[in-house]
Amino acid sequence: MFNPLSAKNFLKRGTLALCMSCAIILSSSLIISTANAGIVDTSRTEMVNVELPANWYLGEVAGLEFLPSGEMVVFNRGLHPLLIFSQTGQFEREIGLGLFKVPHGLFVDKKGFIWTTDQETQQVLKFDLSGKIKLILGRRNSSGTGWFENGYQLNLFNAPSDVALDSDNNIYVADGGNFRIVKFDTHGNLLKTWGSKGKEEGLFNFPHSLVIDDQDLIYVTDRQNARIQVFNTDGDFKKQWQDIGYPYELEQFDENTLIFTDARSGEINKIDFDGNVIERFGKWGKKESEFGFPHGLAIDKGMIYVGELLNWRIQKFK
Repeated sequence: MFNPLSAKNFLKRGTLALCMSCAIILSSSLIISTANAGIVDTSRTEMVNVELPANWYLGEVAGLEFLPSGEMVVFNRGLHPLLIFSQTGQFEREIGLGLFKVPHGLFVDKKGFIWTTDQETQQVLKFDLSGKIKLILGRRNSSGTGWFENGYQLNLFNAPSDVALDSDNNIYVADGGNFRIVKFDTHGNLLKTWGSKGKEEGLFNFPHSLVIDDQDLIYVTDRQNARIQVFNTDGDFKKQWQDIGYPYELEQFDENTLIFTDARSGEINKIDFDGNVIERFGKWGKKESEFGFPHGLAIDKGMIYVGELLNWRIQKFK
């Protein structure tokens, strides 16, 4: 049986039944140096159950984010893909039911809008907190590289994997199956694209995750090329970091470091802004503090939240 999704101090609602197939595993002493990579201390690990409506389950946890209010957003591949939980971990609401097929990327902007990417519907959607759709990029169930005949401006994606915004609210989409980054203005008008399939600088073999820092530098996990590439907002190549594993989901941990999931090794790696791996933890497996294809990733108040595809759960580490 899969472990239930959990968070600290969950309170039971009379209208909710305890779900025994989703979990957050809490640990307080896991991050270790690269000298001991893959070794995990589970001595201070505990499991806390969370409540979901009766017969609700998490599927593969593809994305995790936190709203400005502190609420947690979970994007998973179960029957109820996009879920919001309170700061204390209580289930609050579901949005976007029926809109997703293969949930992938999740992003919350500074105003609290929720952005999703779906690799089968081929769309990027922007939601407000009530679940209303505010912007649609791509055409549902239509993959491609673009359609501009007869004055239309409809950019088509192929397995869009992530989305992020710069300081001017321009929109960037990691268009994985087209091996490129697509840039839109804040209204969704196409501005430019860059990249194609390859190993050279500025090319990609499945761009997977995006992070944009305070200087508007864009960090792209080039998954199949086992590297992170860095660009400015014009798409000009700046640098790349190699020999760091296979980066999947990337997040900024603090002002000095980034952190990413390596789904192949089952590890979480922390790197500095010179691309040096300074810490890593975890290993492949199904036990507490092990990972089965770690994918979703979020940081909140110094805590690391990791969503897994194969184990259908979320783990939380200090």
